[in-house]
Amino acid sequence: MSSAQDDTFSPRNLAVLGGLLFFALFLGEAVFPRQGGIFSDSIDPSMSIGSMDDIAMRIRPVVMLDDILANASSSSAGGGEKSPKQLYEGACLACHASGVAGAPKLGDSAAWESRLANGIDGITTSAINGKGAMPPNGGSAYSADQIRAVVEYMLAESGL
Repeated sequence: MSSAQDDTFSPRNLAVLGGLLFFALFLGEAVFPRQGGIFSDSIDPSMSIGSMDDIAMRIRPVVMLDDILANASSSSAGGGEKSPKQLYEGACLACHASGVAGAPKLGDSAAWESRLANGIDGITTSAINGKGAMPPNGGSAYSADQIRAVVEYMLAESGL
């Protein structure tokens, strides 16, 4: 054996190579867990990776903006009930002030009249279930009664 080969297979080099291999296996197990692996207790066995439940769990919001605003306003206002205007400003203003994605603007009576053909109940149901680009409840955590109050507020502000 030449001296170059002695340096290649030295105990130090073999220890470094073994450590790197161990680290790669550990990292692989952490990133791509398998059934019965060292991280298997942190995985729900009923939820397979890539399933709809798994994806929904991974992309759900950690905190909703409405929750933060509700906590801030309740602590500063003594926990009072929000007015329909405050509810509108908390969740609906972002789209209905500018007409994003076809949302009827606040104050545009013509746009609201065409939607009023199904009555206030129809508009409220659409807002609760979501319609087009609008998510259910307008992306808020508002109750059905709060949604109806906001719908009535927006209709009144639009002259209807």
